[in-house]
Amino acid sequence: MSRQSVQLVIDARPRGPVGPLAGELIQGRSVLAHLVELALTFDTNAVQIHARLEDHPRLESLLSDRQSGRFAFSTGPPNEGAVVLRTDRLYDLTKLRRVVRRGGDPESAVIWRLDQPHGLSGADAELSRRQTYQPLGRYWALMPAKRLARSLCQTRVRPNWLTLGSASLVLGTAALTAFAPPWTLVCIASAVALAVALVLDTADGHLARLQGTSSDFGRWLDGSLDEVGDMALHAAIAWGTYAQTGHVAWLLLGMLYGMSKYLFFAITSSSPEEPKPGLPSQPHVASSTNLKPVAMPAPRTTRLVRLIGHADVRWHLWIVLAAVGRLDLALVAYSLYFPLRTSAAAARRVLHHA
Repeated sequence: MSRQSVQLVIDARPRGPVGPLAGELIQGRSVLAHLVELALTFDTNAVQIHARLEDHPRLESLLSDRQSGRFAFSTGPPNEGAVVLRTDRLYDLTKLRRVVRRGGDPESAVIWRLDQPHGLSGADAELSRRQTYQPLGRYWALMPAKRLARSLCQTRVRPNWLTLGSASLVLGTAALTAFAPPWTLVCIASAVALAVALVLDTADGHLARLQGTSSDFGRWLDGSLDEVGDMALHAAIAWGTYAQTGHVAWLLLGMLYGMSKYLFFAITSSSPEEPKPGLPSQPHVASSTNLKPVAMPAPRTTRLVRLIGHADVRWHLWIVLAAVGRLDLALVAYSLYFPLRTSAAAARRVLHHA
């Protein structure tokens, strides 16, 4: 199926408690705007949007920033044989391209359903997670994590076990860093332990989705143990380097890291424009009565600064530096990074309220 021959349409008829789901906002833009943008990557012609006649004016206003010739509204159900994107679904573009090319069902490219309980309330966070998920780990840790999750799906192993296993490996690495001599074998063992921990940390979420065992407790446990491991590892770096060199400055750097990261989380916890490192922004749900959502992407420099503090990027830095026996460089880097970001976030707050 060629790119030009695809007949891809949008079914905007599904409705929620307050009207068409096409008008709900996700990341500051309507669901309809997200789907139109996705559809236009397949077909240079106008995208056909099927909706109730009385909803046409409202939905058309949601696309006021696009040329009217790029889309057209129709009533009734889509034609049989068309590739239909529903406004009660969110799709993965890469999977959708593969499915369309093979003539398959677009439902297999769905990453989130808005018609499920908590569908709208969790959509913003899920899409953010997908867009920022493992900028480095996706290239090597994601595949073995998915395979592990599939192999464990029919067993009694639960996601929390993987979470605990990942945390145990990170804490074990912290113990080696703090008390073991910096031998080559110790360095390699630490790097391998951190790499396996990342795979387990990736696999627990996939296993939860496959088994249908996702829970608030599991998410809390995962996030909490990630922070415990992060703090323990940096504390171990500070102590281990101090024990080797005798310089008390390393202990001060460890204290600076812990305090500055805590302050950063405290200052930005209620600030929507400053998401926490490696964590998605808080879900935002808006009524479909909002007619003109506007996306506000962060500047490139801001995205780069946030990427440096991303949990996945920091984890990969640990792996590389552990392998060469220089985890102290990670402590130095982020003992400077978090105070700078904390100061910048505090300054924006002060200027905003001045």
